[in-house]
Amino acid sequence: MAEPMGPRYDAYAAKTDAPMAALAFIFLLVWSARIIFFTELPHGVRSTLLSIQGFIWVAFLVDIIIRTLISQKSWKFLWTHPLDVIAVAVPAARPLKVLTAFTQGAAFASAKGRLKTMQAVILSVVLLLWIGSVAVLAAEREVTDSAINNFGDALWWAFVTVTTVGYGDFSPVSVTGRIVAVIMMLVGIALIGVVTASVAAWFVALTSGDDSEDEAREESRHEELQAQVRELEAKIDRLLENPRRET
Repeated sequence: MAEPMGPRYDAYAAKTDAPMAALAFIFLLVWSARIIFFTELPHGVRSTLLSIQGFIWVAFLVDIIIRTLISQKSWKFLWTHPLDVIAVAVPAARPLKVLTAFTQGAAFASAKGRLKTMQAVILSVVLLLWIGSVAVLAAEREVTDSAINNFGDALWWAFVTVTTVGYGDFSPVSVTGRIVAVIMMLVGIALIGVVTASVAAWFVALTSGDDSEDEAREESRHEELQAQVRELEAKIDRLLENPRRET
């Protein structure tokens, strides 16, 4: 479970999470268009797209400063929210915040949790492939000895890299491209581990009983406890009222 950051932070996050997520995807689209169609776009259009990226980056920077200042944990926020920090350094990676869906302790504890986790994994894989493809294309396109010169080649390279197959038909030769490759391999291995854990949890659920029945029983016990608490509170109120009437 995420560590609480205070009511001010929660109120701010409730108002800004959705707009910031929208800005993240706008940044991803603008950045991708500028890289993929770099040679086809007029200079003025490229400059406009770059300016949009700059404005959105400033919004990300202001957002993380505000979150840090209003968080009751102060600077500990930066340590406990690494994806927010990475999003300022590498704004195109901000959509990967969907990864937080399976960092919760109870991610695999129920059918809903496992479904949410698998949805997050699928979206994360798609985003990782897209971001990695565009990033390696930006790094390799103008390198003389590189074989990755168009988006199709970059996307194929991203597929074989994330799955750790590594055919070797395309490989980055620049330092930046190799850094992108290392990050994609590490994240790809982590995502494969999450998929494996989710499938294992699903098999365990099949062998140990129906999740819906377990959840129904848990909800029933919770309602019974609430009823007992209400009954005790009513008895306490009656006991407190009797002495008052006697006096």
